[in-house]
Amino acid sequence: MKGRGAWIQGVLVALSLPCAGGDLPASSSSGEKELIAQSEFVKALSQHFESLEPVEGIETRFAELRADLDTVLASATQGKLETEKLGALEREIRMQSDRAEDYRREYVRWVWLAAKGERHPELRMRHGMTYREVVIRRVTEVGLEIRHSSGTARLHHGDLPDEWQERFRWDEKEAQQSLAAEERADRAMEILQRYAVERGVDPVVAREEALTRLALAKLESSAPIVPAKLEPSEPLKLAELELAELEPATSVGAARSQGAKKSR
Repeated sequence: MKGRGAWIQGVLVALSLPCAGGDLPASSSSGEKELIAQSEFVKALSQHFESLEPVEGIETRFAELRADLDTVLASATQGKLETEKLGALEREIRMQSDRAEDYRREYVRWVWLAAKGERHPELRMRHGMTYREVVIRRVTEVGLEIRHSSGTARLHHGDLPDEWQERFRWDEKEAQQSLAAEERADRAMEILQRYAVERGVDPVVAREEALTRLALAKLESSAPIVPAKLEPSEPLKLAELELAELEPATSVGAARSQGAKKSR
């Protein structure tokens, strides 16, 4: 990675690089990932800003910057991507401090996601090849994925001009790790599909089953269910029975003899 000075210069290039023919609007609807990245970047930038001491005479401007950061953060909750406004705030705050590394991680993620959908009339590679009517599909650890007038392409960051390198702050080590992981996944999928053909199973079905198993394997097991503790019930008490008034019992024989006398 380059030094701090080079990275700060890269930040300046990134936020000032024009997107010819298709600038992202200052306030536009965006996807969930972009909005999350914007919120995280604003929070990191705000934390850095609070650590700065305003120079005498610009206290009022500092208060305005703080209010503007709060406004951009609120925009994310409303589904608005404030790309231009946030870029302008970052440039002004950076002028007050050289510690841009304090929010580098959040900045890079925001820049990558905010670039989605950008349009450029052409993109000239280092080796001379030129792509026309370019639309950025996404920025990855490896480079750019684009649509162009003749189809789609995946561009390695090392083949892109210096201004793109400075803008997106790629890291070659991360790029190689990402490519190695893709190669491993491709080999595993190739083996799976070959095995599926040998068994007479549709390779597409086999692939979907494998992806489902991987997804299930990543799910965390749910917390064990703990039985509720039962409070001990109070001991049962026998009901107090009232004494019944019982008449003296008479024998069956005596009752019969008395009946016979009455019949006479």
